[in-house]
Amino acid sequence: MGYLVLARKYRPRTFAELVGQDHVVRTLSNSIAEGRLAHAFLFVGPRGIGKTSTARILAKALNCPQGPKTDFNPDDDICKEIEEGRSLDVLEIDGASNRGINEIKELRDSVPYAPARGKFKIYIIDEVHMLTTEAFNALLKTLEEPPAHVKFIFATTEVQKLPATILSRCQRFDLRRIPDPLIVSHLRKISQAEKITIADEALLLLARQAEGGLRDAESALEQLVSFAGRTITLEHVLEVFGLAGPIETRALASAILAGDGPSALAKLHEFRTRHRDPLRIAQDLARHFRNLLLLQIAPAEAEAELGKEEKQTLLSLGKLPEQSHLLSLLEQLLEFEHHLRNSLAREVALEILALRLCEQRERVSLEAILKKLAVPGSETRAESAASRPTPAPSPSPIPKTAPAPSFPTPSPAKTPTQKPTSPSSSAKETFLNDPAIRAALKQFDARVIDQSS
Repeated sequence: MGYLVLARKYRPRTFAELVGQDHVVRTLSNSIAEGRLAHAFLFVGPRGIGKTSTARILAKALNCPQGPKTDFNPDDDICKEIEEGRSLDVLEIDGASNRGINEIKELRDSVPYAPARGKFKIYIIDEVHMLTTEAFNALLKTLEEPPAHVKFIFATTEVQKLPATILSRCQRFDLRRIPDPLIVSHLRKISQAEKITIADEALLLLARQAEGGLRDAESALEQLVSFAGRTITLEHVLEVFGLAGPIETRALASAILAGDGPSALAKLHEFRTRHRDPLRIAQDLARHFRNLLLLQIAPAEAEAELGKEEKQTLLSLGKLPEQSHLLSLLEQLLEFEHHLRNSLAREVALEILALRLCEQRERVSLEAILKKLAVPGSETRAESAASRPTPAPSPSPIPKTAPAPSFPTPSPAKTPTQKPTSPSSSAKETFLNDPAIRAALKQFDARVIDQSS
């Protein structure tokens, strides 16, 4: 049969072998056990997480001998035919290359015919969102009321492109990105089976770069085997994929958090001499700041996602930065990503970004100023004035004798407008003795300059 790439060789064949999709496996298994089978299934999710594999496993469960059942034998003849794409009862269609109305009409014309060997005739349409509007309209009636022996299984990475009329006729399953610990465990099993020696740090870095896609992680592992042989180190991963590495990323992040621009530029220069990808560096930096933020807001979720070892490593770096500071860094990183991706001089753009991130330490938010100005046991002038009782107006004195007759007096002559006088010394003293003003002068090492004269 020849050599099989790792992603195909270790493709899941049963529900038990699916990685990270327990919610889908449980729902499908219960539906099969109770005989509550929908006539159309829709698997949704990003690339490389098992949509097509789940569709084939479901087809095996439906058409296996004495089926439908979940505990089928994957080595049975019918199951092997489905797995290898040779089954006459299971038709796999690529929605990207068979997207027109003519192809769907041919499919619709074949629906009435009974299956050859299995219990059902199953149509698997991958990337179903690529079908044209006319093709969807031609499929609607058949999809709504298919014959009892027909099942449709759709898979898509862009469910938002599907018409609502199609969505309403399918039982939808959202497949999730696979957590890093599960990807690491799966890659370790493959490495042991293939007699590959690989460092744990390299496995973790491969899992992170896959971003929840198991197929991407398996392909990356095979690429590393082609590059380094059957002994793979962390340095091999960094060199092949242009990554900065966790230790170097933490060093760069520490320089940025400390506002140390020269150290940050020196670290970037080191990355450039080692041919690290600037975009990957920025992405690793954003991931590191995001992990620090997650560790503050939701420690339990951080441990479940990162693992105990990574959590302890982050905690050992010292006091965690303020949430407002981390949020500001992440916002600027995300805003700059598009510019960095399309820049003609990525190294220079990354240096500018690093310097701007260093400046974030010097920027003080209004909330931080108010917190620092809060003096225990004192009030601000506004609060003091608001809490001070307003004196009641004094009654006008009652004259003992009748008032003298009044005579019109000439209006006073207009005097030239005078400049406002400077505050008196007592007003200045009251202002400077205000607790909030004293705290502000001390906090920012400032002084008051009289510009009235």
